[in-house]
This record gives sequence, C-alpha cells and structure tokens, in this order.
Amino acid sequence: MIKIIIVAHGNFPDGILSSLELIAGHQEYVVGINFIAGMSSNDVRVALQREVIDFKEILVLTDLLGGTPFNVSSALSVEYTDKKIKVLSGLNLSMLMEAVLSRTMFEHVDDLVDKVVTSSHEGIVDFSTCLATQTAEATFEGGI
Repeated sequence: MIKIIIVAHGNFPDGILSSLELIAGHQEYVVGINFIAGMSSNDVRVALQREVIDFKEILVLTDLLGGTPFNVSSALSVEYTDKKIKVLSGLNLSMLMEAVLSRTMFEHVDDLVDKVVTSSHEGIVDFSTCLATQTAEATFEGGI
C-alpha cells in the first residue's frame, strides 16, 4: 500500500483531512503533519522520518513549492535511497481525493503520481469556460 503524507503550513493538513473524511470516510495510511508556529524544519524532518519508517512507497503532498514542508520532504526523498518517496506541491482537496481513491489501482507510487498530476491539472477550471460548453446546472448538479 502506498502511504500518503500531507505536510503543509499551519493546520492545513488537519483541515484537509477533515474534509477528506467527510467525503470519503476514514482512510488508512493517510496522515498529516502540521507545520505550525514555533516548529523548526528539523521538527518537520523528525515527524516525516517517523511516518516513512515502515513503508517503501510514499507520496508526500505539500502546499507550496519551495516552502519548508516541500523542501524538507524533497531532501528526505533523496536521502532515503531504500524507499520510493515522491513529493508534490500545490495540494488541494481534489488532488488529495484522487491520490487516496486511486492508490489501490497502482503498485508503484510513480504511476500514482502521473495520475494525480494529470487529474489535478484537469480539476482546475475557470467557471466561465464550463458555461461555454454546457449549462451550469448540468455541470454542477448534485455535487459530491
């Protein structure tokens, strides 16, 4: 099983995990690490090390490219040569749901990353573009 770790600024990980659970129920091997005021990059590193210890295939989702969560996660992905750790930035709920709900279809995290990145790009749309192709009612009827 591919483990998913969310590392982001503030309490964003807790919040997005709460949203995920509301929509898709509790998910095993999906955890969050909050990078809150007073924490150092080393604190994030230690928390990440604790989470990756028992897994070989890991997807780390971060909020900002170049932010501390991304930088620490990226450094760890290079250092742990015995594990396959992939790090993505730009986390949003659509990305997280795609990762969680698709991970059982893939044995390797590389394949999951391809799917998640493609879906994430497709999930960011301008509403006016939707209106040009179909009615808003048909597009958003029912919700999730």
